[in-house]
Amino acid sequence: MKAFPANEARRAAQFVFDKWNDLSAQAPKTFHSGNRENHITERFGMHMPKISLSQARLMGWWSYEEPSGESEVINGELKPKGRIRKDLVYKSNSGKVRIELIFEFKKLEATKSSCKVYRGTEGMRRFVDGDYAKGLPIAFMVGMLIGDASNCVQTLRRSLLSTAAKADLRMVSDACGELIRDPSAMFPGLAHFDTEHNRLAGSAPAHGTMLLSHMFVALPGPPAAVE
Repeated sequence: MKAFPANEARRAAQFVFDKWNDLSAQAPKTFHSGNRENHITERFGMHMPKISLSQARLMGWWSYEEPSGESEVINGELKPKGRIRKDLVYKSNSGKVRIELIFEFKKLEATKSSCKVYRGTEGMRRFVDGDYAKGLPIAFMVGMLIGDASNCVQTLRRSLLSTAAKADLRMVSDACGELIRDPSAMFPGLAHFDTEHNRLAGSAPAHGTMLLSHMFVALPGPPAAVE
């Protein structure tokens, strides 16, 4: 963790946050809660590579909907195993340490069911179980907030402290015994909070745990129809 290129990661994350705000204002027909998650994130990801260098001086590259997984031979056929797609990824070799920063986007409402999806197998558990983000020390969950932002975040915080969430997500407390690290130490002023999770040995970084930083962006309702 000490060798992690934090400055470049912070610049990349800030760029994601800023461009989301810019583009959602410019393209309300795309950035709204009535559209599918992958419809929104794919178009957002398409836009990032052409402006990253000129606007943020980021020397790395972006990919979106990037496939991840392995394959194995079964009954004479090479078949995919654990195939999954990454919403948005920033990679760079510009420094002494290679960086790969994954941003996983999930819609989030102030309901128990929505929080369960956010922390479930299509959300946070992607980073905890299996080979997704294998060996990476840090990643982002990006909550696309539908409705009152404060209610959404507070409902999620309560959900993460439930007995089921603590077990499923193999959450690790900090030196003060806190499971939710607020404010974020890695991305102050950008991520609302961090959570840390034990991973299986084959998927974990060298120190054994992964840090998830939780960033939130607004996702308004569908724009009014023009008569």
